[in-house]
Amino acid sequence: MAPEAPKGMVDLLPAQKKKGAKNAAPANGASPIPNWPPEALREQGNELFRRGDYGAAAARYAEALKVKADDAMTLANRAECYLRVRQFHLALVDADAALAADPSHHKALYKRAMALNGLGRYPDAIKTLKQLLDKEPEDPAALNALAECELLQSQAFAGDYHMPSLLFGRSATSFRRCADYVGPVKIVGDRPFGRGVVTTRAMRAGELICVASPLAVAPLTAGAEAALMGGLVGAASRNPQDLSVILALPSGANDDADAGKVPPIDVAKFRRHLSKGDEVLPELPPQEVFARLAANVVKTSAVRNANSVGVYPFPSFLNHSCAPNACKLMVGHTMFIRAARDLVAGEEVFMKYFDVTMPKPERSAVAKRWGFECACPRCKLEAVGEDEAAAATERASKQAKAAKDAAVADPANKKKGGDKDGEKAAARAAAESLGAEDTGSVAMLIAQLRAKAKELHGDISRQMAEYKRTKGKSAAPDPNHLVELTVWFEAQMDALGLSETQKAWARTSVIQVYSNVQLCLNAAGQLEARAEMLGKVAATLNATDPCSYDHVKQTAIKVIHQRVAAGGAGKDKIIAAAEAEAAAVHSLRYGCGGGSDEEEKELMAEMIKITGHAVEEGAQEFCEA
Repeated sequence: MAPEAPKGMVDLLPAQKKKGAKNAAPANGASPIPNWPPEALREQGNELFRRGDYGAAAARYAEALKVKADDAMTLANRAECYLRVRQFHLALVDADAALAADPSHHKALYKRAMALNGLGRYPDAIKTLKQLLDKEPEDPAALNALAECELLQSQAFAGDYHMPSLLFGRSATSFRRCADYVGPVKIVGDRPFGRGVVTTRAMRAGELICVASPLAVAPLTAGAEAALMGGLVGAASRNPQDLSVILALPSGANDDADAGKVPPIDVAKFRRHLSKGDEVLPELPPQEVFARLAANVVKTSAVRNANSVGVYPFPSFLNHSCAPNACKLMVGHTMFIRAARDLVAGEEVFMKYFDVTMPKPERSAVAKRWGFECACPRCKLEAVGEDEAAAATERASKQAKAAKDAAVADPANKKKGGDKDGEKAAARAAAESLGAEDTGSVAMLIAQLRAKAKELHGDISRQMAEYKRTKGKSAAPDPNHLVELTVWFEAQMDALGLSETQKAWARTSVIQVYSNVQLCLNAAGQLEARAEMLGKVAATLNATDPCSYDHVKQTAIKVIHQRVAAGGAGKDKIIAAAEAEAAAVHSLRYGCGGGSDEEEKELMAEMIKITGHAVEEGAQEFCEA
């Protein structure tokens, strides 16, 4: 008897067609009947397959198998249909049945290997391909597949990714597909907000924590959430292994209520290459039930990238921190997560879900949309005095509005150069109001600096725009007032008794002010002072957001600056130090270019150059889709 697909797992198959394929009917326009010869039914299936209608072709092959259940050719053909629509578990069932009917059927052996490859069972796929190559030593498809499976096996078992090939396509055998990988970590259920990921041994900075391809991915558009839900339904319908993973993902339903009580998840669920194919896999739940689950998974676990949003299985269990110890890199749609600093055994791994250079009120608002409240040490630091700072900011806003209304009503401001819209008066009033408050907390200090910086922002922005428009012929904005602000801020942090790490956290919340200072210093030709400010910004990001793209860019800016500005007897040493810092951060983020041989040095120089161009052009990271 021909193998049947598990109930509920082939609902989508009839709708699966090659892009552009038209609906096809049997060659003579008649519906198949059971007493037709199986050869005729198979040929109808072949014609439908050639037209790209894989679902209809599989249905026709099923009719043929009702007549002749052990027809190896028909079974192999249906296996190919399943491969085309990524229903690898069904392709494996048919390929095995074809081989049972005819052990010499080489195409069935190849399809078995491809099904195992698709399921992530690389050792079994390699074994099958070697069996095929024993019979057909020169088979080009088998040779190519063997090379790919061996590469994927090395990735999945050892985390051995040749990053130059993936980043730049530098290898002739550069397969763009990546295997998923889970490093020396485990999922635990005793975190304050449910599950989390902890290390099982000490890890070095730059070491891979995990690599994940998305279960579903969609362009970052208005319909992204619905597209992701559809993608999860499709993944679950095609593959029971994917369904098993989706059912285990954080869905927000009971995660908070059961915090500290939820059971840990066996990390083997995410290591498919270790599967023997004997797991008990779930059936697809009723459509309405799964649709609700998919919606919750998307809201809780979706990760936003530069141009897309996706659901990534293992990374979904990493909790957020506003001072993370792991960094995310996107290569195409594949996510690489590395340790951003050295980690000890048992340490929880944190990544950032959103931009962490915002002050706490903005970060808290974003976290709320994600459905959680961040309680990382940095947020706890900025939470002290937060209510008082918010109340002071509200009072300042009221005074700013009154000052703005008065300025708009003042006839003198109607003249050229006057404060027609009252923005200057509003900013000045807010700065004076907040400046009169007692600086007794980091929250108040940040609010005060932001208000003071906003008072200066209007004039500086206009002067900088004119300076750029005239290509340096007009006067550059005076950086001294902004410099004085940062000096005041640093002194206030000292007065509060902050540690160096706490200073970096606070500075990160106003990092844009420091970035504006270095831009003004550059325009004013104060290059030595700019170099010092660039170093402070880079050190701040190294403490708060290490190995992030912002951190990488800052080190590249520093290299570009020193190559132009450094002079005197120590010029080469200064440039070399900047290049070494940039190389170290790039190497940790991208997982390559850190060696001492010439090829590695050339690769690193190229990466720093690419980052520098991205900074100048305002471009996204070169390797992200």
